[in-house]
Amino acid sequence: MKSRLLLFIKYYIYWVVFFQLQKILFVLAQYKLMGDISVVDCLQVIWHAFPLDLSVASYITALFGLLIIGSIWYNGRWLLYICHTITAILLAISVCVFVGDNGTFTVWGYHWDKSLFTFLQSPKEVVACAEWYVWILGGIAMGGLFAICWIVYLKLIRLDKLSVIHSVVARSWQTGAWVLITALLFLPIRGSVTVSTMNTGRVYFSTNQILNLAAINPIFNLIESLSENTFDVEKYTYMPSTDAWALTNKLLPENRWNTSDTQDIFTTSRPNVVLVILESFSANATHAVPNLMRLANEGIYFANAYSSSYRTDRGIVAVMSAFPGQPTSSLMTVPAKSMHLPQIGKSLTEAGYTLHFYYGGDEDFTNMRSYLIDGGFKNRVSDKDFSVQERWSKWGAPDHILFDKATREIVHRYNHQHKEHYFDVILTLSSHEPFDVPTTDKFGNLYLNSIAYTDSCLGAFVDSLKQSKQWENTIVVLSSDHGYPYPSGITSDNSLRYRIPMAIIGGAVRPTQEITRLCSQIDLIPTVLFEMGLDVSRYAFSKNILDTTLTEFAFYAFNDGFALLTTNDTVIIDAKPNILLKGNNENLDRQAHAFVQCIMEQIDNL
Repeated sequence: MKSRLLLFIKYYIYWVVFFQLQKILFVLAQYKLMGDISVVDCLQVIWHAFPLDLSVASYITALFGLLIIGSIWYNGRWLLYICHTITAILLAISVCVFVGDNGTFTVWGYHWDKSLFTFLQSPKEVVACAEWYVWILGGIAMGGLFAICWIVYLKLIRLDKLSVIHSVVARSWQTGAWVLITALLFLPIRGSVTVSTMNTGRVYFSTNQILNLAAINPIFNLIESLSENTFDVEKYTYMPSTDAWALTNKLLPENRWNTSDTQDIFTTSRPNVVLVILESFSANATHAVPNLMRLANEGIYFANAYSSSYRTDRGIVAVMSAFPGQPTSSLMTVPAKSMHLPQIGKSLTEAGYTLHFYYGGDEDFTNMRSYLIDGGFKNRVSDKDFSVQERWSKWGAPDHILFDKATREIVHRYNHQHKEHYFDVILTLSSHEPFDVPTTDKFGNLYLNSIAYTDSCLGAFVDSLKQSKQWENTIVVLSSDHGYPYPSGITSDNSLRYRIPMAIIGGAVRPTQEITRLCSQIDLIPTVLFEMGLDVSRYAFSKNILDTTLTEFAFYAFNDGFALLTTNDTVIIDAKPNILLKGNNENLDRQAHAFVQCIMEQIDNL
């Protein structure tokens, strides 16, 4: 048992060290892109890279664990040959990815992903992309690195030295023990025992993007891009690109931000901004959220607003980057794409704001951490900032604990630090299934009970802000991340599923009004930024809600489908067979197809 365990550990460490070597080689190869970095920065790259490296090493070592189990029962050179063959193949693939990824990164600026295989479909162009000597040097580098690593492997791993166990009892209990030991690799493979699974965003740690990219394991990045995300531009290409953009520009004229037909809704151009993103709040359930409606009546309430998609990762991007959801993909889960999006954090950082983000759950879920870091959020609160006793719900710390912490910190800043402008984001979580909240269900409906609970937390939070010294210089932007199928029976394509509450309140907001214009959550932040006099030109798919000269419309995407709503008609399309589920307006149908095509083309160009 001891000799097998030692060999198992050596094999695991061998792969971890191999992956760590890649980080060093990457930093050395990309030194021109790295800029002015310190030794400490390099050490942080290695340290923060461990989760992904451990995960990939665990996948490989799990195969070795099966061979260890085989050695308990059989002793033959075939076991050694199988081990050598598997290791050689995996090592060769890894070396090719490491060297090739390093070679292309300088030009591409991102790690290999599944777009590589599209590129490889044109081998002549692949060969022509580099001089002949570059290919030779690359081949030498691959061969040399493989040879060195292979020699080290042969010195360390001697599976043929293990002896067969002859006792049936000993064989049986050791087999059971090794099944358990191998199964333990599931923990580093998954990355946690919470709802968050391992993803490339786990290694993000710096506002210097190149350091984050250096920490990514390129093998994991390639596999992740193959297995989890689909940005299929061809699937959503319905017409010539020029036609698609011409139709989209009818909804979103290029000069739409130059109009004077708007309102001066803020008393100052640089208010403190608080953005509260409410998990799963539906406009169909406003009877359960009296505090939200009370606050909305004190400011500007958008009574005809729609979410852009159906999940939090898409909703956050729709709110904070004003980028529409997609039918089969999530931009947040692909840092190589999401890093190029505009974002309110970036806009306000450029305007001199200090940023804070508050969330009671795991910030690594769906690569959210990488998205936030890209947006300039150096100060972030997540589940790890709460005690174990405070993280008693499935998703982390419940909303009253989250709001209590946010209240203490924000009010303290407002009362004691007056020379800075602040942008705070609070993302709630308690109104997510399984709706485990610390209040008695008085509605006979767990969903309604959960949003009522979060609503009480929101009311207490805003009431505390009103008592601060900076309330008259503060706006609070309220939006759901996505809707919810309430009442029950609403299908995923139904427009009622996407109706959400949305409002702008605060001491710096004037006047009180209800706006019934058809709009979307992707319009909210650009409207706020425009009213602050900031540049909104990068927010390509949004409009100023307050501009009455613009066409009223809302777009949303559901699983492999999309819809376009106007004041006169609605079309809902199932994209997989490309059939019309609702509506008979051919012009609007074509406009909806054009809009989703432009979204996918924009993503392709990120």
